[in-house]
Amino acid sequence: MAKNPYILVVDDERKMRTLLSMMLERKGYRTEQAENGKAALKKLLTSEYDLVISDIKMPEMDGKELIQKMRQQNMVTPVVFVTAFATVDSAVEMMRQGAADYVTKPFDESKIRITVERALNLSKVLTENRELKRQLKDEQKPRTLIYESKCMAGVVQLVKNVATVDTAVLILGESGTGKEIIARHIHSQSGRKDKRFVPVNCAAISSNLVESELFGYEKGAFTGAESRKRGKFEYANGGTLFLDEIGDMPLDSQGKLLRALEERKFQRVGGNEEIPVDVRIICATNRNLEAMVNRNKFRQDLFYRINVFPIVIPALRDRKEDVVPLALHLMKKFEFGRDHTISDDACQRLKEYPWPGNVRELTNIIERCLILTRDSKKITMDTLLFLTPGPPDRNEQVVIKLPPGGLALHQVQFSLVRQALQVAGNNQTTAAKLLGVSRSKFRVLLKNMNGDQ
Repeated sequence: MAKNPYILVVDDERKMRTLLSMMLERKGYRTEQAENGKAALKKLLTSEYDLVISDIKMPEMDGKELIQKMRQQNMVTPVVFVTAFATVDSAVEMMRQGAADYVTKPFDESKIRITVERALNLSKVLTENRELKRQLKDEQKPRTLIYESKCMAGVVQLVKNVATVDTAVLILGESGTGKEIIARHIHSQSGRKDKRFVPVNCAAISSNLVESELFGYEKGAFTGAESRKRGKFEYANGGTLFLDEIGDMPLDSQGKLLRALEERKFQRVGGNEEIPVDVRIICATNRNLEAMVNRNKFRQDLFYRINVFPIVIPALRDRKEDVVPLALHLMKKFEFGRDHTISDDACQRLKEYPWPGNVRELTNIIERCLILTRDSKKITMDTLLFLTPGPPDRNEQVVIKLPPGGLALHQVQFSLVRQALQVAGNNQTTAAKLLGVSRSKFRVLLKNMNGDQ
């Protein structure tokens, strides 16, 4: 709901609706006027209002027909009727028609204020309920996993195996590989799919707030705790709690998390009441938890509790077959990229790039390419000139097997120069980086190669 609620005032008497609007605006509300139900319905179809205050008897379309039309259009905006008389029978009839409340003429400003506040509170509840239903509907949509590689096919099979079994899952993989997508896919295939999926980024919560974020707190538990607040465990009750970056959780909070997982109950911060909870836990991390356990940086008992069914997401560089299908999928995902195409040499360039940022980096690169090619509608090798690999690993040994009859060293050198230029799309700076030499050194190699031809 807006900070200043928007109210539609409907009455065929101009003086009456003007007076009512003035009363409401003095209280800080924004108002719009309509002379009958027909005009009001037209406004309701084009604008969003927090409340409708309508007279009952009006020409063309009265208040009763207006509320019927609103319900037919699935409009849940509360309606307060205005009437010149108020009997028990008329009040019951108004409520039966779907009104949230009613006020009587002549207007009593204090009564109008109370009635409007009560109806707006109902409007707020309806809005929140509608938003919750929308979120749940979005979460319940089948999520398509894009892949062609055998290693990802194995991951998908593991997801199918564990989705319907209410057990703890630990998703492992580098940053950007799509661990939350896999977690959401598990939830959407489980018996909890009609309940909430609640993600928590443990790395984004300061150490002194982890417990209050997970378990909530009671009023007065600490400075600033002015009212009771539910934590993520309570919010996810019946559904799935996804603890991302679990390796970044402080040690002292890990013990309380373990207790909540094992006993299926917890206490709010500052409270004594044991609150039962039914949640499925899915954790994820890009860190080596076993090594952290050995260094006493992660609790061993918690590790065993969350590591019931581990799933390792391979890095994008280890599943090059998935790069182009993912890129094509991402192109369709962006509104301004649905008509785009991509050239074969650009596809080859994408497959050769090492993708240190994994799928997250691919998503950013595709969005950038789509912006650069909004006119041409085609991603080519020239579009990807900015996509340069990082410096080669100087410690990595490259072994070239010497043929029995020997070889000409300069020919090997020239062959590498040509290959680097081809991969880099004839960009000398990029080609030099591929060979791990300076641009000036590369130009010398290129000059020597051309001189020998």
